[in-house]
Amino acid sequence: MEHSLFLGAKTDQDQHSLAFSYCGISQTEAGHAYGPSLTDSWVFHVVLSGTGEVHTSTETYRLGSNDGFLIRPNDITRYQASQDTPWAYVWFAVKGDSIPRYLNEMGFRSDTVAFSVNQSTPFLRILSSALYHTSDDICNELELDALANHFLATLSRHLNSVGQSGFPNQLSEIIRRAIAVIRDEWHPGITAVWVSQRINVDRSYLSRLFHKETGITLKNYIDRIRLSHARDLLGMTDLSVAEIATECGFNNEDALTRSFRDTQGSTPTEFRRSHNGIVNNLGLGIDFLRAAFDAHSVDDTEA
Repeated sequence: MEHSLFLGAKTDQDQHSLAFSYCGISQTEAGHAYGPSLTDSWVFHVVLSGTGEVHTSTETYRLGSNDGFLIRPNDITRYQASQDTPWAYVWFAVKGDSIPRYLNEMGFRSDTVAFSVNQSTPFLRILSSALYHTSDDICNELELDALANHFLATLSRHLNSVGQSGFPNQLSEIIRRAIAVIRDEWHPGITAVWVSQRINVDRSYLSRLFHKETGITLKNYIDRIRLSHARDLLGMTDLSVAEIATECGFNNEDALTRSFRDTQGSTPTEFRRSHNGIVNNLGLGIDFLRAAFDAHSVDDTEA
């Protein structure tokens, strides 16, 4: 099950190089799955919080906050929320002959599925704007098409990496076990040493192999998950920044603040203020999609 807001609109897509198709936002429940399905649009998903998996015909990706995935026209894709930390995500679907060129300029290959962005808040802002354009008239059509262009421009501006979010299923069994332990047995004091001991592999060997197969160090991967947890807590709880720093394993509040400035371009307090401002503008609150689901009487489906 998932709780969703969804907007679809008819636009004269044959007359546009880039046109809006539909968009939405979902807070899934544990294990919720969607697909396999086919689409005639280019559907971009950006994860706001939590974790899940994306399954294509050849690969599986495990994704978390600030990760995203692309479903191309006629691609067969299935995706599923995790049991422990089910994800929330926004999706934005577009059509147009110009899209392959735009993606190529951003670094997407023809087979790229996963990507990451340096922050998800701008995409939530675009989604919140789109949900206000519900009238079937030329003004709203033009506004939605403009937002489709704005979405791709925002993706280009905030794109962090392409094809490196989540890890494809060609990873060795050792690295798969390491990633599974980090995701499933997370605790504030987790380190590369602890992971190596947990899976009974020499730490130096594990670190070299992890970097070779994923392109990032094991420490950087752990730090990325640590920061993802901090973003989730900032957006979904009332814990203080100091409490969140302790909960996520940062040495102190200053360490969390430095990490945020380096990766998000803002302090934790600024991030929370920006995130909550957008959520409140949608009338969502902490349990944002459940409240929106009740208020707008939207069917419990994505499409």
